[in-house]
Amino acid sequence: MTDLKITPRQFGDAVVLTLPDRLATTHSAEIVEALHAAGRAVAPGTRIVVDLRGVSPVSAPLARALVSFARERDCVLVPDQATTAVLDSADPGAAVRRAASPAEALAGSGGVRQSFAASGAVRSLAFDSDDLTRTEAFLSSAYAPMRIGSEADHAGTHISRHEVDGLSADQLALSFEMSYAVEPLGTICLCDVESGTIEDHRVEGWPEAETFGPGDLVSFSPPDRPYTGRIARAEYSITMFDPVLLSQAAGVDRPVRLLDHRPVDASAAQHLRSAVAHLRDDVLGVPGVGENPLAVATVARYLAVAVLNAFPHTASAERRGDGLDAHSQTLRRAISFIEAHLHRPIGVAEIAAAARVSARAVQLAFRRHLGTTPMAYLRRARLDRARAELRAAVPEQDTVARIAARWGYAPSVFAAHYRAAYGESPSATLHRGTAEHIRFPGSRSFVRTAIEPKSEPGDEERTLVTAGLPGAPDRAQPDAADRFEQLSGMLLSANSVADVLRQVVEATAAAVAGADWASVTVLGSDGRFSTAARTGKTAAELDRIQYRDGEGPCVEAARADSPSYVASADLAAETRWPRFTAAARALGCRAAFSTELPAVPGSDRVAGSLTVYSRRPDSLAETDRRIALLLATHASLALANTHLRKTAELRRAEFRRAVDTRDVIGQAKGILMNREGFTADEAFDLLRRTSQDLNVKLVEVARTLTDRHGELEQG
Repeated sequence: MTDLKITPRQFGDAVVLTLPDRLATTHSAEIVEALHAAGRAVAPGTRIVVDLRGVSPVSAPLARALVSFARERDCVLVPDQATTAVLDSADPGAAVRRAASPAEALAGSGGVRQSFAASGAVRSLAFDSDDLTRTEAFLSSAYAPMRIGSEADHAGTHISRHEVDGLSADQLALSFEMSYAVEPLGTICLCDVESGTIEDHRVEGWPEAETFGPGDLVSFSPPDRPYTGRIARAEYSITMFDPVLLSQAAGVDRPVRLLDHRPVDASAAQHLRSAVAHLRDDVLGVPGVGENPLAVATVARYLAVAVLNAFPHTASAERRGDGLDAHSQTLRRAISFIEAHLHRPIGVAEIAAAARVSARAVQLAFRRHLGTTPMAYLRRARLDRARAELRAAVPEQDTVARIAARWGYAPSVFAAHYRAAYGESPSATLHRGTAEHIRFPGSRSFVRTAIEPKSEPGDEERTLVTAGLPGAPDRAQPDAADRFEQLSGMLLSANSVADVLRQVVEATAAAVAGADWASVTVLGSDGRFSTAARTGKTAAELDRIQYRDGEGPCVEAARADSPSYVASADLAAETRWPRFTAAARALGCRAAFSTELPAVPGSDRVAGSLTVYSRRPDSLAETDRRIALLLATHASLALANTHLRKTAELRRAEFRRAVDTRDVIGQAKGILMNREGFTADEAFDLLRRTSQDLNVKLVEVARTLTDRHGELEQG
């Protein structure tokens, strides 16, 4: 029986056995016995990684014993450079798998393991102790084998942890000064210091030691490097996850390494800090949510993407050839796979495999054709499914939290995303069929009041109820005729086409109940479309996508050979414009309609189109269509008025210039007739020949003569 003990460390579906560095006097048989003892505690079929980098030197008998053990248990050996030469002699045919680091071994023979998939329950624990020996034992089991030390009499330590399947979020508070020497963690480890300091932090391979204080968020150590340092009365958080998540998030089939331990900037650090808080507080810390595999897989990928955005890394370079694969067929295959697997915890790697291209190529395809990412499209599609369930659910039998969890959302995050996408809370959607929707008069602009065919019963009573409320009208609203007179006055008094169109889109956004964005598309003389006015950047982007692809409501309504009114109540079910609808949904648009701007007098073509976009399906009613048509007509009349006014001003200016020109030439002719005795025709002929000889306009010759004829008389 040997006294040597090797503690297995679980990482996802693998176990790491780290050999201690004090083996010079230990017989190889004892080492192998210790390995077998540790191996017996490991479930059959579990991948075993044996870390040999701390063992030096490795004798030939020990090398043979290690190779024999590795063959028997199908292990992966992780040697350093010196040990590699000894292993080559013991295993000349390289029958035993080797890796350069534990991270590479965990990723599986230099590649990436199967996708992260959470399947267990959240494990929560709390540790409180002022005994240094107990604290060292706990830290060694929770993180990696380590040695700690302190001269303090009271070593107060408090640690809380939430963990599921290799993903953990810890809060630590140490009320004393403690030194540490830690073996490689085998995980990505993020440390966020809240108070106190972490001093003299040295990682093998780093050029110098580091000190971290309050506000510092760092990658504590690479997965395959040991580190040492000292903690001085600090409170901090530790977040750890499997390195394979970085490869999956980056969409590459090789391990990804972080190239620096500090974030690239403060904004990236804050985004990463938010991702960690979301993992800890909204998923692992909420009963029931952390047990949902889809929710955990989603937040794990979100965290991995935040890490890749925060730190420089080895997967940032784009691979050659990916741009050639980022075509529309790739996009169609990817979208079909996503829509068919929304209930599964899929990632970029699976989407790329289904599209038969690299992960980078599928990312480029979504960015190029839809202006979004595969994961953003996936999240929005799941949100749409959740909305459909909410609309079909019975409030007494289902809840928002249960539906959100089914689609991988924590309740608080779901509510925020849902409101941003659809303009209402999930609860409002769930209870829409049971609650009365009161719409107070005057809440929309005067255009809506004018176009409504009749008021709803009880409006007068509701108007009285609103008196004195914030935002309620404090005087009688003008009637419809007065309102349209105001609108017409504003449009007809506009000083430019841009001013007219700006007022039109602002009036449309205010008047149409379901409108979230509005825009005006104009058709140039060269046949090209452009956005002349819009209420937000999203409207401009939606227009641009339609111009680029040549499909969509705004371009159809603006074409002379197309219907004057084009609408889609639900873009999720729309089949006429596949490229536009996919891009629109990614931008949060679910319904749209466009009406033409009728041609101005004297023109044989449509001036353009007025388009209304909405975040909510089935939210644009027949009343909204009439409002938009009326506004489009007003816009065309105002454009015609502006055009005629500008034309008249131009003609008046041209007439004034013509009159001035004629007067100057007449004066010059009179001077020549008086001075030289020419006839009117002879004087004009002289002016004309002088203009041709000097290559100067006739009016300029005449103006020079009239301005300087006194000098000529004196000469």
